[in-house]
Amino acid sequence: MKKLIVIVLAMMALATTATAQIKQISSTKLPATARTTIKKTWNNAPIVDAWQNKEGRRVEYKASIEDGSIVKFNAAGQWIEVKSYGGVPTTLFPAALNKFVSDYYEGQLIVWGIRTNTKYQVQLTDGSKLEFNKNGKFQAFL
Repeated sequence: MKKLIVIVLAMMALATTATAQIKQISSTKLPATARTTIKKTWNNAPIVDAWQNKEGRRVEYKASIEDGSIVKFNAAGQWIEVKSYGGVPTTLFPAALNKFVSDYYEGQLIVWGIRTNTKYQVQLTDGSKLEFNKNGKFQAFL
């Protein structure tokens, strides 16, 4: 019975250390690069809320902008995900990506996007999901 208790306690300790630690922070605690991106992209719109998410060694930040946009940043402050039902600012994406959307999806806005080192994925107001390479060249429908 003692072995079982020790095993259960050890498993609980492991589970506790492996879980994410999400805490609300002041917007001034966001990485400088993230604050600069928000300032330039959203024309100095106020940051309503900011959070820090630590999971092991990985750290991410999330900011909620006054217009309802939500932006997720990596530890270096580069945006990695953005959502805005009013339309994500096009300045976050390469010109080729924006041109493709305006040429083939006239009147549609990008409402969600993810950026990695190699690609962008976006969703438009009509629900279309598209993938582009890092230069904004169309790659696939999702």
